[in-house]
Amino acid sequence: MLQSSLSRAVQTPFALVVALLFVLAGCGGGNGGGNGVQIEQGERSPSIDGASALITAPADSAVLDSPDVSVAVEAENFETGIQTDTKRAGEIANSGNGQHFHLILDNGPYMANYESGESFDVGSLEPGAHTLVAFPSRSYHESVKSDTSYDYINFYVGEESGEFMLNLDDPAIIYSRPKGTYSGAGAERIMLDFYLHNVELSSDGHKAQYTIRDADGNEVASTTLTEWAPAFVSGLSSGTYEVNLQLLDGEGNVVPGPMNDTTREIEVKTDGA
Repeated sequence: MLQSSLSRAVQTPFALVVALLFVLAGCGGGNGGGNGVQIEQGERSPSIDGASALITAPADSAVLDSPDVSVAVEAENFETGIQTDTKRAGEIANSGNGQHFHLILDNGPYMANYESGESFDVGSLEPGAHTLVAFPSRSYHESVKSDTSYDYINFYVGEESGEFMLNLDDPAIIYSRPKGTYSGAGAERIMLDFYLHNVELSSDGHKAQYTIRDADGNEVASTTLTEWAPAFVSGLSSGTYEVNLQLLDGEGNVVPGPMNDTTREIEVKTDGA
């Protein structure tokens, strides 16, 4: 009887320690899981009052004869080709070509347009429906965020067939960053940025969720954002990653829509690689 009591006295603290270790491991899993990768929400850069993009060509609802499509975007209260003068410009990957527009065609990776009003070739497109989104971007690729800063058009190539990716009524989240390859100092802190259409984020409503997975499909970090602001990931080692962005409803479900569950592949090359 005494031996049994002593045995329970030894086992109980051990069980508590094991349980505590499981709890601690679970707490880290949502934002890196103890692998050194961290995602932190940042603040928006200072606003650029009245900055907006206006797509002037092609016209909304146009039916284009040629599959070779060029677009034009005009800037309002926004200067392309200059460096954005904020502290953040020296902290993350920054374009030497300055401020520009992000052009997102059919939810593909954005194209950077540095010339306001100039014709910009977006390639040879398949017949049918297409959607183009444009918004101003600072030199370090953070979007200018407001309901009036962006523009989008729906148009056809060759034939009026297929479904557009954006309309006036449905909520959508538009993937912007990260994109491409990050190396050296630019790989130390990588910005996650997106655009919202017809939706607001809140703690008890819609949310934006980023999930980052390595080349083997293992989750290395994730974050759920309740404000329209950029986030920043640090601690990624050299390698290829998939970055997934989802728009969630108040119940945690992905909101239906062609842009609301998007994955991009990026490459990271650290100085220690």
